[in-house]
Amino acid sequence: MAITITGVHVFDGQRLTGHTAVRLAGGLIEAVGGPELLQAGDERVDGHGGTLLPGLIDAHIHLLPGAPRQALSFGVTTVLDMFSKPDTVSRAVAEGAEPDAADVRSSSVGATAPGGHPSMMYAPFPYVTGPQDAKAFVADRLAEGAHHLKVLYDDGAGGGPMRMPSLDVPTVAALVDAAHQAGLLVVAHVTTASAAIDLLPTGVDVLAHVPFDPLAEAQVEAIAEAGVAVIATLSVADGFPADGGGMPLLAEPELARRLGPAWSGVIQRQAQRWLPPQLPDFAAAAVNIGLLHDAGVPLLAGTDAPNPGTVHGASVHRELQRLVAAGLPPGHALTAATARTADVFGLADRGRIRPGLRADVVLVDGTPDQRIADTQRVTAVWKQGIRADLDAYLGSADERAGLAALRAQTDKVVAAVRDRLPQFARGGDDQRP
Repeated sequence: MAITITGVHVFDGQRLTGHTAVRLAGGLIEAVGGPELLQAGDERVDGHGGTLLPGLIDAHIHLLPGAPRQALSFGVTTVLDMFSKPDTVSRAVAEGAEPDAADVRSSSVGATAPGGHPSMMYAPFPYVTGPQDAKAFVADRLAEGAHHLKVLYDDGAGGGPMRMPSLDVPTVAALVDAAHQAGLLVVAHVTTASAAIDLLPTGVDVLAHVPFDPLAEAQVEAIAEAGVAVIATLSVADGFPADGGGMPLLAEPELARRLGPAWSGVIQRQAQRWLPPQLPDFAAAAVNIGLLHDAGVPLLAGTDAPNPGTVHGASVHRELQRLVAAGLPPGHALTAATARTADVFGLADRGRIRPGLRADVVLVDGTPDQRIADTQRVTAVWKQGIRADLDAYLGSADERAGLAALRAQTDKVVAAVRDRLPQFARGGDDQRP
């Protein structure tokens, strides 16, 4: 049965249009217009003056069991995974093919040096020892179904708790060349301004994370001239308690309500975890976003969930708020989570409300093009024209599996850090979700 959603404002992925109705049929957006779209036999949905958005896209996550279902419950219809192991990816891709879960595109295993980030979370997995490994590494990721390639260029000097091995620039260049020959986009993990500039000559397509240290004017210009996109991931700041001691995600009533008691409890306990003495400069990261936006650099909304303080789906809304606080107009922030990410990652069938594209749409109560926090007020989600049950994830086996996997991953990281940082071992034992 076709569905016609009426009485809405329509944000098409780039701008607010004058349309007030959208008709969905056969899993696609059939038409965009006004009341005349409603046909006999259609299911009519009254939008009550809300706003219809394209399905949101999170440009940077790491998978947990059930993550695609949790993401969809917050209006995120596509997630881009930036490092997960093949068995996790295959399960998530299968899950994401179902109507009640977000679609999944993944890098599978990212390219990093032996013992490099994120070994503490995911080892064992294949490493890259030098340029000679590049072609075989890329071929193996293609065999695993990778949609893009992730490379990690980070020696821990950007504010992390410890130094670590890292790929060098010639190895990244070889990986980029092999990936491009195979038709893969390359996403590069960097955390500092100097690292970002180091990699521009290699031809990477996307920088994952805005630098946490200040970008100089010449560096901003270089990034803009290189034509790379930047995944902001300002949401990682939500992993640290606010001035009053509470976690930022839980301070948003609409998001906290949808999180449910189990995930809310995890976030509350993460506020009590051990923290390194030197934290990233989140104020500098926000300033960098404003500078990059002013320079015309394509900015993408990504959360890096499930880092501490972040949750699949929910944290996209916090990311949008942080982008606006950093200087983006609300409409530009919405584009960063819809059309722009779709364009950068070659997802030509989504990211916009346009006839012929996937019927991935989100109805929110409010006007997020004016007040970005209104994206949190999700009232309905359709993926390929099928309306999702927004309450199905809470209390489900998927939720329990995701929490168990996060606990196991956290235990692994805690054990590894304790081995290397004696002061951490004295910081208390309650580190788990």
